Amino acid sequence: MLKIDSMGAKDYSCEVCSKAASEKHHIIFRSQCKALVNCELNHSYLCSYHHRNSKVGVHFNKDLDRKLKLRFQNKIEVLLDKQYFTRQEIQEVLNINNKATDSLCKTIKQEKGVFSREECLKAIMGGRIIEELEDIE
Repeated sequence: MLKIDSMGAKDYSCEVCSKAASEKHHIIFRSQCKALVNCELNHSYLCSYHHRNSKVGVHFNKDLDRKLKLRFQNKIEVLLDKQYFTRQEIQEVLNINNKATDSLCKTIKQEKGVFSREECLKAIMGGRIIEELEDIE
């Protein structure tokens, strides 16, 4: 969570415990969708405990990872507010550069020069849509 102090400085708090966040976490990992590495929507700010701890940290805790991914997916679903998108619209929604947009769009099946909402969402999520009631093993 981002807070801005009276001097205009950014101050992040952990999205899990609200303590000072010292680490930026990529919700959709680079290995899942490299195009989102610099997408602010794909960043979550965590304290080192919730980022790297071998028992509760997001990289070791499937429930926490799923929760952050589902929250991200829900944001993207709201932003993708129509059935079809152009390359430019995808870039604007995600606020990513041309190279990242091209990389992402290569993974999305086109339909008459545009991209469907469902295919965009699937590509943005690294190929896997998170279901609300999905069980974690």
